[in-house]
Amino acid sequence: MTPQDRFERTLALLYSAALADAKWVSAAAAVNDLTRTSGHSLGYGDPRRKGEPEVFLARCFSGRQRRKDWEDLYFDRYWGRDEAMPRLRTLPPGELAHQADFYTDEEKKTSPAYNDFRRVTRSQDGLFMLLDGLDGCGILWSVSDSAQPGGWGYDQIRDIRRLAPHIRHFVRVRRLMADAEALGASLAELLENRQSGIIQLDRRGRILEANDQARALLLRGDGLRDKKGSLTAEVPAEDVELQRLLAAVLPLYGTQGAGGSMKITRPGAGTPLVLEIHPVGGMRTDYRAWKVGALVLIVDPASRSRIDPALAAAALGLTPAESRVAVALAAGRTVAEISRALGVAEGTVRVHLKHSYRKLGITGQTELARRILSLEAIGGSSRSP
Repeated sequence: MTPQDRFERTLALLYSAALADAKWVSAAAAVNDLTRTSGHSLGYGDPRRKGEPEVFLARCFSGRQRRKDWEDLYFDRYWGRDEAMPRLRTLPPGELAHQADFYTDEEKKTSPAYNDFRRVTRSQDGLFMLLDGLDGCGILWSVSDSAQPGGWGYDQIRDIRRLAPHIRHFVRVRRLMADAEALGASLAELLENRQSGIIQLDRRGRILEANDQARALLLRGDGLRDKKGSLTAEVPAEDVELQRLLAAVLPLYGTQGAGGSMKITRPGAGTPLVLEIHPVGGMRTDYRAWKVGALVLIVDPASRSRIDPALAAAALGLTPAESRVAVALAAGRTVAEISRALGVAEGTVRVHLKHSYRKLGITGQTELARRILSLEAIGGSSRSP
């Protein structure tokens, strides 16, 4: 397999894993092989929170395995006292930096995070890179030590930099799919999704189908238009960029397409739309897959509402802690993600959930999420920035 074939295979696995959780381990193994490293980790969170950043997602991989034990170990023992974390906020997006540079000489002798955890995970000579997420959030890509004799080589650094925009796209699309409760959904099922605007393009870039939200937006001409079956942007300069992205996601000659994102100005609206344009492949069990070449995921930041936990507490008779857990659950987060975001143990999260079920006379997470989301109908949501 040539280096270019290996790179395209890694992209294909990444783009497939963005839509289906079960494929993530294979994609992570391909990333480790491509970069010739012992492993890597990905984190997604909000760095704007005072103190420790709010973490929505964290995954560690070593070789061809997910290391959940490392994830639990880090957040249980080291997260609150890892000296590198607050210093990472100064790292410009897209810039590679050695992990060791985020510790002083004294900390390299005494820091538990550096001496214990990073030794266990073989990342004392690893690399950090920050990437832009959605809604002001950030992505931390942490690459473990080089598996090559002699340490980091030019080709490795080149491949890591080349892969970085695709890692960014992978995490952003995955977050959107998780928020829309659409991970693992078939292409046909995506058209029924009401959480996000979705347009399916055929392999020539023509509009094949759109769900209700996307269709309404196209009919209004709200920054995007259906121009005789082609997706276009109203602002000429943005349309040039949109067509460039579509050409990249649907290349000629059967090479692997590359995903991308952009903002779309809307007349009369203060916030632009965000488009995540994603190549489709590896979904052959879906009867539509042979037709669909790309998905266009439309994010309207103004409509990404968040229920106020105080409203949930007052309306449903929950404690502040129970309401925070319930609201996070309704936003699509798992128990593990909630525990990390709130800084409590997973067992504590489950206790709050059980108390909420008992108070509301319900039996599970799905019904609790519905109760929380129903509060939007009474105007109790606050808009996210």
